[in-house]
Amino acid sequence: MVLHLLASAPSRNEQALATRVDYASSVAALTFLLYDICVTFDDEVNFVWPKPWTHVKCIFFFVRYIPLFVQISILFIANPDITPHFHFTSHDCFIFEVYQGVLTVLVFAAVDYILILRVYALYHDNAVVRTAVLVAFAMEVCAMCVGLGLSLGGIEFDDICLTTSVPETLIIYGGGTIIFQTFLFVLTVVKFVRAVREGWGNAPLVGLVMRDGSWAFFLLFAVVAGDGALYALKNHTYASVLFGWLLSLFSFSGYRVLLNLDRMHIGPRLPTTQSTTHDSPYQFTTGIAMDGESL
Repeated sequence: MVLHLLASAPSRNEQALATRVDYASSVAALTFLLYDICVTFDDEVNFVWPKPWTHVKCIFFFVRYIPLFVQISILFIANPDITPHFHFTSHDCFIFEVYQGVLTVLVFAAVDYILILRVYALYHDNAVVRTAVLVAFAMEVCAMCVGLGLSLGGIEFDDICLTTSVPETLIIYGGGTIIFQTFLFVLTVVKFVRAVREGWGNAPLVGLVMRDGSWAFFLLFAVVAGDGALYALKNHTYASVLFGWLLSLFSFSGYRVLLNLDRMHIGPRLPTTQSTTHDSPYQFTTGIAMDGESL
């Protein structure tokens, strides 16, 4: 989805160059995701395929393959070499923007749900935190939907469906995600610090959740913040360069977190350490059971 905030119209040469840069970035993001899917396909076959169909398994396949299909479809839009042959109308371009926006919201929400499951595993005995996370998640989804809904009516296109401007309300779309990701990361850090102080910080589950929580947070925060920062530039012709990377990195983070949990589950069980003065509130093992399901 090629998005530009309201700004002075770029020259035709600037627009043509920006279109090709955006397209190259989209191809690079698609290549990265496709490569990593191929690299981890054996893990998918060994860890995921044998499991019964549950909502977690469905989410795994959704975050792994839907972003891939969305990016493939994007290659036919706003492409100076391909798009003119389709003779899209303004309404066609608008429908395609809605399609991309809605699927992006669904991908973001699905990945955030995976990250929520990790936090739920750490706070399984804390109803207040679990409720707060659920409420925050609902607010994030609402913020993304509101931001997208308010922006769609003000989107403008050129003759190849390249979006030339959108309202500033689109900032709400990414702002909710950044705030929610930060909230989950803070909860993870708080639990990890407590674990270290009480002597069970070396439990395999704690280490895995903290490690994956850290890299996923910084990776997703960086790409969302970077995408937003491009809109702050005076020249908005390159504002959409990171859109493909948003989809690829959210997908990568979501399915990698689940695969890492599966690797730990079948690996040798490591001894856990517990404080001599405090008992761990968990039976830490190499598997996580969430809502009756083992990931």
